[in-house]
Amino acid sequence: VDALKLHRMKISTAESFTGGGVGGAIVSVPGASAVFYEGVNAYDSKAKCARLGVNEFTIKTKGAVSDETAYEMAAGLITGGNCDLAIATTGVAGPDSDGSGTPAGTCYLAVGTKQRIRVFRYDLLGDRETVTKTAINFALFHAYEEIG
Repeated sequence: VDALKLHRMKISTAESFTGGGVGGAIVSVPGASAVFYEGVNAYDSKAKCARLGVNEFTIKTKGAVSDETAYEMAAGLITGGNCDLAIATTGVAGPDSDGSGTPAGTCYLAVGTKQRIRVFRYDLLGDRETVTKTAINFALFHAYEEIG
């Protein structure tokens, strides 16, 4: 929050499998209202398309849990024009796969600005809570890297 304030940046989140955990971690810090623009929990693929502008073709051909989907989720926030930094998460927290063949623990985290969006893939181990908390921490770490 302090780094965002220092750089006069607003942040938005688009979360699927982390269910608002990234946004929750940000707003748990006093003063977050000065830098947090919005948090979107787009769990369903239709919400990813309707709210964030993810292309239906991307979902059909690459899957809801993919590099491309994470990228498009973050891009949807950035192109909205109301934030300077976006974080997007999509993955399978477990304990079982989502039926697509993607193993539990697989996640994609996208972090970006108007200049660039980077996507990180992780294959995390542990129960659902551990996978989710680890992904939240990685997402926040990559956002901090992007600010600096």
